Amino acid sequence: MKFVLTGGGTGGHIYPALSVAAALNGEELLFVGAAERLESRVAPEAGYEFRAIACAPVERRPGLAMLRGLMTNLRGVRQAVGILRDFRPNAVLGTGGFAASGVMAAAALLRIPLVIVEANSVPGRANRLLGRWAARIALGFETDSPVFPAARVEVTGVPIRPEIAHGKAHIARREYELGDDRRTLLILGGSGGARKLNETVLAALPDLLKTDVQILHQTGVAHWEESRAGAGDLPADYHPVAYIENMADALAVADLVVCRGGASTLAEITAAGKPAVVIPYPFAVGDHQTRNAAVLAKVGAVEIVPDGELDAERLVSAVAGWLGDPERLANAAEASRSMGRPDAAQTVARLLREAGKG
Repeated sequence: MKFVLTGGGTGGHIYPALSVAAALNGEELLFVGAAERLESRVAPEAGYEFRAIACAPVERRPGLAMLRGLMTNLRGVRQAVGILRDFRPNAVLGTGGFAASGVMAAAALLRIPLVIVEANSVPGRANRLLGRWAARIALGFETDSPVFPAARVEVTGVPIRPEIAHGKAHIARREYELGDDRRTLLILGGSGGARKLNETVLAALPDLLKTDVQILHQTGVAHWEESRAGAGDLPADYHPVAYIENMADALAVADLVVCRGGASTLAEITAAGKPAVVIPYPFAVGDHQTRNAAVLAKVGAVEIVPDGELDAERLVSAVAGWLGDPERLANAAEASRSMGRPDAAQTVARLLREAGKG
């Protein structure tokens, strides 16, 4: 079978698509997205053919900027129609982001079966609009919102790499020179980093280390230099890195995670069965990171610290509260694992094949 996969702009859109692509082993695949965004690099690096279309974010306020964005995306729809007519896929998978809108719209126009992945608790604009024409909608989180036709919805979880659930702690200890007999705090700001979180970690570092942990901190590539400079002479138990390539092993070694509330991040944490302190990004559309984390907080798997409340004292208090209560940690780890869906990519691949056959 032949499938087109589209989604990008951020890792939260492209990596779920790549995870589904891996589950579609043996099928003929084509990635379509933006020329200058993340997908144009990582899809070819993963071994997939890539085609680019014109696309741009659309301003919410009426004006010249909104008009420019709409015209660019209309051009992208025309380009996507040509690509789909040429490739003739059995079905199209869209994982969200403005880069995917043109391809999903073209699939609807050409009546090619469309499967949409909505990873977040609050659907994005493109998915809300195009969901009415989708053959199936795969949800990352259960939601009470009647945005999509119930008969076409399946709660699959967020597609992630299956190896996330099977990391090796000893490999992470060796790679990052972590002690064998120390508890580990893993701090993640996402692939792009999170400046406020990084700054708070540096301010809290002396007191965090007093909780008798070693810290593995992904600063994000964009913030690596300033974070490294701000840390000064590195304490022996503080291990900052720009980007963690092998997230499965990093999660395996962690006793507690501090992170934002992106859907893919939370999906990986639950697949690995880890408790977390979640600091949702406050400017996410529809405050969806808070809504994502609330699903896990309800079962006791995570603690939510609002970004507006985040400072060094609040961070230290949250971390110490978890690490000082082994029973709470163990119960949260069990709750986290119960919410994990490490087979989500395989489930979405099944939906895509079924749509293609239909």
